Amino acid sequence: MNIIKSNTFDQYDIKKNIIAIGSFDGIHKGHQKILNKTIKLAKKEGLRSGVLTFEPHPQEVVDNQDSHQYITSLAQKRKILNDMGFDVKDESSAIILDASSYEFKEIYKLKEKLKNTIISGIKGVEQILIVKRGRDFVIITLGTNLKEMVKLKEVDSSKIVSNDLHEVAGIFGIEAARQLIIDEIKEVINSQGLDIDERHLKLAADAMTNTGDVKGVTRMGIIAQKASILARATFETPTKQFVNAIIKGQTDKLESVIENIILNQPVPVGTGLPGLAVNVVGKLTKKEEEKKTADSKIVEGSNQ
Repeated sequence: MNIIKSNTFDQYDIKKNIIAIGSFDGIHKGHQKILNKTIKLAKKEGLRSGVLTFEPHPQEVVDNQDSHQYITSLAQKRKILNDMGFDVKDESSAIILDASSYEFKEIYKLKEKLKNTIISGIKGVEQILIVKRGRDFVIITLGTNLKEMVKLKEVDSSKIVSNDLHEVAGIFGIEAARQLIIDEIKEVINSQGLDIDERHLKLAADAMTNTGDVKGVTRMGIIAQKASILARATFETPTKQFVNAIIKGQTDKLESVIENIILNQPVPVGTGLPGLAVNVVGKLTKKEEEKKTADSKIVEGSNQ
């Protein structure tokens, strides 16, 4: 396939070619779909396939922009493809992949290999979107790779954020993951118009990160950490928890809230924690002659 720049367009005969026209900057999935269809149509008609791009970028001409920021340069594409073993020829500002000697299966393998080739950018990031938030512009990515992103000199590592909790914990630490949990929950409840005290969010985040790892609110996450058999049994798998406890001879000390609520007894926290102590002095019962009794006549009179 030839990548033809506009300043070398006159050098090529396009009468027997299927041409894809566009800037194709970054070669994202949409570009790849168009290019693959171009190749498919060219093979079906027995023609050559090609790509027509523009130099300078159309926005520089139409919108009178001084310069356009490209995602990938021609030199970057040529270098990466050569490193992978492709036959890429540099003709002024054109890149040519010569597959004329390949059989159909080899061309198909080449096409599939090209689809997985990272020409430029960061592995794991498939697409980007530049949006304005307040007075600033931010870049939203489809996919994440914080380890490589923070190495870029253009990236402010104090402002970059990802919604991948485990990746954040691995790169920035468990405290950053805890704060991310709080921020994500806060964003969800605010979008729903709910008013929940931030201390509840902090409690949930602490429960998910207090072991140094991010754990979900599931039976395999923070529920599995509970020492109480009854507390574990209240979450989805009671029979399994009771059977395992019996086999292992485990006991429940009933020290937390949920198991005491199940047994309908005071919870040993707060006002339920202290007991009542009475200092008994002397005998607990009186002698018969010391007991005061009502006169039988008075009692009978009151009953009439």
